[in-house]
Amino acid sequence: MKRFLSVLSAFLILFSAVRTCLADPLMLDTDLADTLTVLYNPDDPSAGSYTYSYRYPHIAETEPDADKINPFYADQVYTLETNIHFMADGYVDSGKSVAVNVSYECTCNNDQFFSVLIRKESVIGDMVRCVWTGHTFSRQDGLSDATFDLPRLLGILKAGEQDEYQLARQTEKAGRIVREMIMDQIAENPGSLPYFDDFTEEDLLDVFYPEEDFYLNADGNPVFYLEPGIAAEESAGYLVFPVRLEDIADEL
Repeated sequence: MKRFLSVLSAFLILFSAVRTCLADPLMLDTDLADTLTVLYNPDDPSAGSYTYSYRYPHIAETEPDADKINPFYADQVYTLETNIHFMADGYVDSGKSVAVNVSYECTCNNDQFFSVLIRKESVIGDMVRCVWTGHTFSRQDGLSDATFDLPRLLGILKAGEQDEYQLARQTEKAGRIVREMIMDQIAENPGSLPYFDDFTEEDLLDVFYPEEDFYLNADGNPVFYLEPGIAAEESAGYLVFPVRLEDIADEL
C-alpha cells in the first residue's frame, strides 16, 4: 500500500507539473525587427525615400507551439523584403518621402490563445494614417502559419474546414450576430461618443469584417474595432467593441 501511495503521489506531482507547463503563457524571444530603406534615387538622397520599420513577436523556439506562430511572421517579413522596392515605386513620381512603422501589442497569451494587435503607422508627406490589425492564434486547434478567425474561435467551424458552403454560411451567421451587438453598443453609447446619427448596420457591411477584425483581450474575449471616421467623427479615434464569447454563442 505504501508503495502504491508513493507511486500515486509521484504521478500526481508529475501530472500537476505537466498541467502547469501546458498552462504557461508562451515565452517570447527577441522580436523580429528591422528597418528597410529604399532611396528613390540612389545618387541623390534628397529625391526622397521609402522607409519601412517593423517589429513582430517571435516565440522562443523551445516553446511547444512556436511552429504555429513564428512561420506566420517570418512570412510577413519575407513578403515585405521581397516587395519593398515595388512598394516604394508607387511613390517615386510624387517625390514624397514615406515612413512606415509597424509595432505590436500582445493582448492575450495563455494556454489556449496567443493574440496580438498590430499597429501600422504610415507617414506620407504631411499625412499620417494608422491601421490596426488583429492576429489570433489557437494553441490547441490552430494550423501552422495561420491565424484563427471568428467562426473557428466560436467552434462553429473546424480548424481545417474546406467546404465553401459551410465557410460562407457560418461566417455570415457569426458576422450578423456581431454586427447586431455592435449596433446595440452604439445605440447605448455609454462613452457618449460622437456617433453619426444616420449610421446603420448596413453601413458596416462594406467596411467591417467581424470574422477577422478583432483581437482577444486578456480574458480571451474578442474585441472588435472600427477605423476612425467610419461610425463616428475621426476625432473619436479607433472604436473598440468588446464582446464576450459566451454572449455570441448564446445567439448562435
